[in-house]
Amino acid sequence: MLFNKPKVDGICDYCGGKLYQRDDDKEEAIKERLVNYHKQTAPLIDFYTKKGKLRPIPGTGSVDDIFAAIMKVIK
Repeated sequence: MLFNKPKVDGICDYCGGKLYQRDDDKEEAIKERLVNYHKQTAPLIDFYTKKGKLRPIPGTGSVDDIFAAIMKVIK
């Protein structure tokens, strides 16, 4: 709604329905998820890296490229 504004405020350009924002997509919810990530998830990266168990896979490229990278790590 900020970077791809609809032609008519509050109306979807595609279906003509009313635009709304889900509760889990609001700024406060996103901030809370980021706080939880840094507290709970980010430390796991260091933990598994130190154990030699973390195998990063780039999330860029085609779906086929990413799938191939995953399969290479699994095998």
